[in-house]
Amino acid sequence: MPPDGAHLLLVGDPASASEIAAVMARANPDALAVCEATGEAIERLGRTRGDMVMIDVPVDVRDIVARLRGEAGAATPVPARMIDALVGRTVAEVERALILRTLAHCRGNRTSAATILGISVRTMRNKLRTFIEDGIPVSPAA
Repeated sequence: MPPDGAHLLLVGDPASASEIAAVMARANPDALAVCEATGEAIERLGRTRGDMVMIDVPVDVRDIVARLRGEAGAATPVPARMIDALVGRTVAEVERALILRTLAHCRGNRTSAATILGISVRTMRNKLRTFIEDGIPVSPAA
């Protein structure tokens, strides 16, 4: 995180929060604007009615902008305890768990899950077909 402690403030309907990143990633890089929230903008949000969630997340703004523009960003380090949980499992088991959890996260949307995982939709469908053939339950397509 940069020394200035930049933050990304996500505000909106809780149901749409998972789609925000995908929408931002598809946006035209020239249309993307990242800036500090002004007092006026925060005041305006305070007057909003209805169900909303506000998430204040510490971020590296330069890294996010680079990733949204398709440039290489810095890799996020994985905590050692997460790696330790994978020890003793086969790569196929870990891959299957990652694919199925990502698919569940995307509510069965194969295209979104494939995009998040960095694989083609065809590869995603082929992998899911092998899971089904192996008797592993797969959530229906959205």
